[in-house]
Amino acid sequence: MTSNNQIFIQPLSVPRVILLTLAAIALALAWPNISAAQSQDKASLILHLRHAIAPGGGDPAHFDVNDCRTQRNLSDQGREQSRQIGAQLKSLGIVPTQVWSSQWCRSTETAQLMNVGEVTPLPALNSFFQNPSEGPAQIAELQTFIRELDPKGGPYVMVSHQVVISGLNNTFVSSGDGVWMALTGDPNEPWRTYPANTQTLALPTGF
Repeated sequence: MTSNNQIFIQPLSVPRVILLTLAAIALALAWPNISAAQSQDKASLILHLRHAIAPGGGDPAHFDVNDCRTQRNLSDQGREQSRQIGAQLKSLGIVPTQVWSSQWCRSTETAQLMNVGEVTPLPALNSFFQNPSEGPAQIAELQTFIRELDPKGGPYVMVSHQVVISGLNNTFVSSGDGVWMALTGDPNEPWRTYPANTQTLALPTGF
């Protein structure tokens, strides 16, 4: 007895077969090149910025940390730069769990205008440009603070000054620029440093 219930299997068209084959080859070639660094979590990142554009240098002789009128402050250009940095962070999917700032008004205002989280003052981020002898002890204090951060608890943002970034990471950055610091959890190498140019902010390779 012959059954009329026949099953027909539609063969793949040649173009579709070619596409699937090429995709499989591409995946096979790419897979071995995916390194551990390329799968790191953004939670380990610190974006450490120099405050945005504030014309001049140093601070006035009558400087008072509690009175912005006695300080060198952001220009309108610096305020717009701060907003743009915040917008770029958001476009990269960075939602900071903590935002720390120097107590200097130009740093605090930069962090506030970025609008990426509540800003907490951190004295270890304060400028020591006028008092360089205080630098080594302050940098040591900041290093201890960073080593104690949870590498899985970020991402974090810090806003400070050129002397602080230079003292911590041995690099010079322009106003509004900074460095990415990737926390490792390794006491022998607590973080790795990458440039952070905020004209076109990009995540470090692998994040």
